[in-house]
Amino acid sequence: MTARVDKQWKDKGLTGYSTEAILGTLGHYGVTLDEAAFKATATSRFPLELAIDWKPKWTGTGQWAPFPYAAANELFNRLLPEQPVPMKTAHILLDLIANGLKTVAGKEDANLGGAFKNWDELVPRLPAKGERRDAFLRELVTFLESWAQTFNELPERLAKAGKKDEAIRFALVHEVLFTDREGCMTALVRAQTGEREAAVADLKMWAEDGARDVFARYSALDALFQLEEFEVCKGLGITVFDEAAKQEKWGLADSIAHLLGHIVQKIGGDTAFMREVRNRLDRAHAHTGGHH
Repeated sequence: MTARVDKQWKDKGLTGYSTEAILGTLGHYGVTLDEAAFKATATSRFPLELAIDWKPKWTGTGQWAPFPYAAANELFNRLLPEQPVPMKTAHILLDLIANGLKTVAGKEDANLGGAFKNWDELVPRLPAKGERRDAFLRELVTFLESWAQTFNELPERLAKAGKKDEAIRFALVHEVLFTDREGCMTALVRAQTGEREAAVADLKMWAEDGARDVFARYSALDALFQLEEFEVCKGLGITVFDEAAKQEKWGLADSIAHLLGHIVQKIGGDTAFMREVRNRLDRAHAHTGGHH
């Protein structure tokens, strides 16, 4: 009789079950594969992608409905331990966040250096920039959603706490992971540590650069917004929105339109500017289903 996982798997996790039992359970509910087949498939898929591929065959319901994704993660960890997966990467990032918060608070048990060491060991194994990195990030951000604001704020918070070196290293975590943020997160730290004028000039230059990827231009624009350079953002925001709309990147365009809307709420503007913002909000919402 083929070994299988028992009904307590959701409470106990899968680490205590044999690989044979995990594969046997997959096969019992419609997904038949062995270790070699898993390794071959996993070279071009991440766990969430595998679970989606398996879904049409999967017959498990109730407590067995989420089993494919849990199984895919566990099999990756066992059979391809050197290959980074979004869940393990999220654990490393959450450790960075936890120790970053302790450092900001001056806690004695902060070990940000140890957390950075784990991150540095992971970096060379991350997927290369391109479609595989994009797929990796789409899965990764689902684990970080509730911590996204804290993650985004920590470089500046560390800088304001007088931890410039740690702030720069944390900013570089962002820039390595999300390559469209390159330069922008470190510019936020620079602005908080005595280089505001130069940092703002760099961000303005990057947001203006029509040869730059539009997502990277938005990252520079967003950094300027965080630095409350609202007057600088007004004209740049209109320009970057129009480029995103031209490329039909409406999700991005919607983010830019709302950034412009927040500027109107904070500092107002003349009638012509407010009309331009309203027009772009309407265009973005028409394509994304959003609302004012």
